[in-house]
Amino acid sequence: MPRHDETRIYKVPDADLKQLADDLAASIDRDLNHFAERMITAQQLATFNTLIGEFDACDTDVEQLGNITTATEEKDTITDNLRKAIRPIRNMAELAYEGKSRYNSFGFDDLSKQTDNELYRTTRRICRLASQFMSDLAPHGLTPAHLLALENLATQLDNAIDKVAEAMELRDIQAQERIFKGNALWTEMARLASIGRSIFEDTNEALYNDYVLIGGNGNTGTNTPPPLPQE
Repeated sequence: MPRHDETRIYKVPDADLKQLADDLAASIDRDLNHFAERMITAQQLATFNTLIGEFDACDTDVEQLGNITTATEEKDTITDNLRKAIRPIRNMAELAYEGKSRYNSFGFDDLSKQTDNELYRTTRRICRLASQFMSDLAPHGLTPAHLLALENLATQLDNAIDKVAEAMELRDIQAQERIFKGNALWTEMARLASIGRSIFEDTNEALYNDYVLIGGNGNTGTNTPPPLPQE
């Protein structure tokens, strides 16, 4: 089945959502005797606080981006080392074949322009051909140690490419989890804030204002309460 991506129903940054939820929980705790008339109990407030805690425990996108950056930097270091390891072998092949067609079969051209995937496949091809034609290349300095080092670097690159992809996938998964929990928190916030405004609408303007959900620094700056999420 195709994946269903969560869509944010709250229009504030995650950090602001957490603080808005904390402020709302504190107001409800203060006015819990009034909320009891609307069947909102201490247990329900505890459940709301649990939603806040679950949302707060989610990894931030900054953390996930950091993981991607680290994995990418490690991959780039390996690709740089791999290109450096290939260049001496390329020179050996140039000397051994002096422009003959067998040299072209190695695929040494445009090493600096090859993508990571292309470089990995090129390296594997170089290892196969260099091993096959060791007798041609050995007089120019190629040893089994050279090929073993190159094979190890190719394996490292293959693993590093996977790690970058995994880090990017994890970022997407964590973002969806964060939005899912943020939506659940916002939905409950909207419900409880609506009850609070209803309780104090005609009796206490100051308390009423405590239940007007505003966007904080990350929103548009308006002080009007956002609409309830659509079903």
